[in-house]
Amino acid sequence: MSLYFILIGASIILPIDFYYYRALKKIIEKLSPTFRKVIKISYWAFTVSTLVFMVFVSSYFTSNQVPPKFARIYLFGIVLIILLSKLIGSILIIFHDVKSLVLFTKHKLFHRKTREYLPSRRQFLKKSAIVASAIPFGTLMFGILKTAFDFKIRNQQLQIPNLPKPFKGLRIVQISDIHSGSFLTNEPLKKAIELINEQKPDMVFFTGDLVNEIAEEAIPFIDTLKQISAPLGVFSILGNHDYGDYFYQKGDTEGRKHNYKLMKGVHKKLGWKLLLNEHHIVEKENERLAIIGVENWGSQARFQKYGDINKAKSGCLDHDLKLLLSHDPSHWEDVVLPDHPDIAVTFSGHTHGMQFGIEIPGFKWSPSQYLYKFWAGLYERNKQQIYVNRGLGFIGYPGRVGILPEITVFELS
Repeated sequence: MSLYFILIGASIILPIDFYYYRALKKIIEKLSPTFRKVIKISYWAFTVSTLVFMVFVSSYFTSNQVPPKFARIYLFGIVLIILLSKLIGSILIIFHDVKSLVLFTKHKLFHRKTREYLPSRRQFLKKSAIVASAIPFGTLMFGILKTAFDFKIRNQQLQIPNLPKPFKGLRIVQISDIHSGSFLTNEPLKKAIELINEQKPDMVFFTGDLVNEIAEEAIPFIDTLKQISAPLGVFSILGNHDYGDYFYQKGDTEGRKHNYKLMKGVHKKLGWKLLLNEHHIVEKENERLAIIGVENWGSQARFQKYGDINKAKSGCLDHDLKLLLSHDPSHWEDVVLPDHPDIAVTFSGHTHGMQFGIEIPGFKWSPSQYLYKFWAGLYERNKQQIYVNRGLGFIGYPGRVGILPEITVFELS
């Protein structure tokens, strides 16, 4: 597994670095020999360091250990940003080279000279590609340094047909995808929890992914997270990252059992009601609200399908108002809509809105929408609704650009 990871990484990194350097070499050719040598050595030293870093990180996973946090989060993030920036620059250079090849062929076959084939123009286009690669680098670094913890309160009226009168005006706060393994200190989470409690929720929903790899990541944050307060309770479910499936090998059943048991213990210490294919009834003035929680269920093959709505609903009454907590929004389209018309609203997370995109009034875009039909915000089909929370934390890329970390405040009406 470790060797496979390194070979795949090297097969991606080395071609991009070689191709990108071809263009960079043209830009620095007018510098002094000393400066050119320094740039060349620095460039390839970073490439070698990246490969060494991959070996370092993979060695931890091979021995069932979590890599040091700073390396796992920020060093990996910086490597990812630089690689992505080079990739974008390389794509632009490829377009330029293909165009140059076409023009060169036309010139040779038909003896036609064009201004576009002039060497000076070619050099200008290559320089432009190198400059263009600095744009994603600057943007993504801004997302790490400035907006990773820029928590946004989103107020959402939730209109439910035939809502029982006692539950009108009920305030629910939803948070999702904390990914506590990505936090170096408690301070950002303290700030988020202050904001949550300021909303004075009647109840709080947490819709999965408390950790990145293993349950132990959440332990240093228990005293902070248990400060979340709501008179009717905090209800939680598990997400795809909460089972230890991405850390323990498939045959390591003991490791996965340990993680599952510890995860349940963490939720208990937090004072959260963890719903594992089960429900909780809130009664008020002889009316019933069923909070249903399922384990992770994702339509894509790489995600677990542990969720069982029928089991979770067992014991609910037909006239109960049913709210479902399900981590992956693909569950709503594939299972809830066709088979469970009695579920009024589903609360999901999982997508993070890819932690990158554009959101302005009347328009939103993210690469996430090419993977998930329902990826951020409120959607309605056949009088049923789903809300997809953009997540509180991050994983992979240690920042946020355009899609800010979210605390959602619902008021039922």
